[in-house]
Amino acid sequence: MNKKCNLKKVLIVGSWAKEQITIENISRNPEIEIFSYMDIRNPGIISLVKDYHIGSLYDIDSIIKYAQDKKIDLVIITTASPLSRGLVDKLEEVGILAFGPNLLAARLESDKEFARKLLQKYMPSAIPKFKVFDNYQDAIQFSERLGWQVAVKPIGLTEGLGVKIFGDHLKDENDVKDYIQHIINKQVSGSSRVIIEEKIEGEEFTIQCFVHKEHILPTPAVQDFKRLLPGEKGPNTASMGSYSQKGYLLPFMEEEDYRKAMEIISTTLEGFQEETGNTCSGFLYGQFMLTAEGVKLIEYNFRPGDPEWLNTIFILKNNILDIISNLLQEEQEKEEQEKEEQEKEEQEKLSLFFDNCATVCKYIVPPNYPEKFDQILDVILEDDAIQKIKDLRYYYSCGFDDTGRLNVGTERGIAFIAKASTIEDANDKVEKAISIVNGEFFYRKDIGTTDLIESKINHIKVLKRLRE
Repeated sequence: MNKKCNLKKVLIVGSWAKEQITIENISRNPEIEIFSYMDIRNPGIISLVKDYHIGSLYDIDSIIKYAQDKKIDLVIITTASPLSRGLVDKLEEVGILAFGPNLLAARLESDKEFARKLLQKYMPSAIPKFKVFDNYQDAIQFSERLGWQVAVKPIGLTEGLGVKIFGDHLKDENDVKDYIQHIINKQVSGSSRVIIEEKIEGEEFTIQCFVHKEHILPTPAVQDFKRLLPGEKGPNTASMGSYSQKGYLLPFMEEEDYRKAMEIISTTLEGFQEETGNTCSGFLYGQFMLTAEGVKLIEYNFRPGDPEWLNTIFILKNNILDIISNLLQEEQEKEEQEKEEQEKEEQEKLSLFFDNCATVCKYIVPPNYPEKFDQILDVILEDDAIQKIKDLRYYYSCGFDDTGRLNVGTERGIAFIAKASTIEDANDKVEKAISIVNGEFFYRKDIGTTDLIESKINHIKVLKRLRE
């Protein structure tokens, strides 16, 4: 680590598996004292940190007080709710360094209208047709003009559960009308405004980046699976699992698809700076769809995805804290070095290194997920047997309740992830681990299988023929 930054005490804000794997990665450096602020008693996190505090993630004053009490050098925010309330801005006001977007930059996630209008100006080809409404009749008329082939979206944060699509979650025009009215009347996500977007067809993928000012450090593409049931059926969830293959691409992608997605990200950040006079910092998550018309942006998150972050960090060779430290310090060193020497050192410091492996992640969840929250995940993990499976680990997106049982709250359960030379081999390891778990749970067995992968490849082949 770069000693000039002198980051010895680090606070991670967030409660889930993505925070656990972040802490695990940083803990490779024994000199770092790691603290956690979370809203559940995540056993995986508790076992890794020097100290932790349980409190609301919406209570930014409590987060700041904890950081001050523990004399924290750097706060890393990996969850959306405190970012949308200006935690980074408040930390900076009291002189505590933070890695995450300020309140204005966090709007790229917390305000879908803001993000879309930005791209509508700077790269309109990157987004589907859309309009934003606060009037029910106007929204209905636009939906009808699109032949009811629409995605209906609340403006703000909904934990990945607010978007409903015609033909998937909305079976006919009456369902579309009802959901539009529901969003407007109930002010879903805190706003009576609703986005009506043209429904597009394709394969979704995610690229996550470390960003700071002009620097964008991309990671391998990941595909996650939000539908509850095999074959992309059932209700949406926060995600049932994900996979990645060797290198930076997915089986259905080409280099040009990845390049185009990165162009969309860089254009967004440049446009944001042009419009606001501000730069961005944090973990930027771009969710894209590869369609017959090319790559389209679905949405941004300004924090890591769960489970996609697990696929990424499980094979990352760098220490996350070193990456952040180098990003934060790079601007200070520009004035101290000759240009040629600076560029060479910068390239070395700001490079990411990954194991040349595929990964598969699957969540086990309570039987009634996602219809009910605050369920007990009643399972027994045979830890000794699981640990014997090479290159496999598990991470908690749940926590102990007052009786010592695992309660998923508004989250999911336990994520199992493995790495191997192929997606199929990684999947075999995950399946073996899950077969050892005793208790009542559900999971998607098809994620990572040859049949599923081939279906994605064939889907894109069909779409490309339509484009030709």
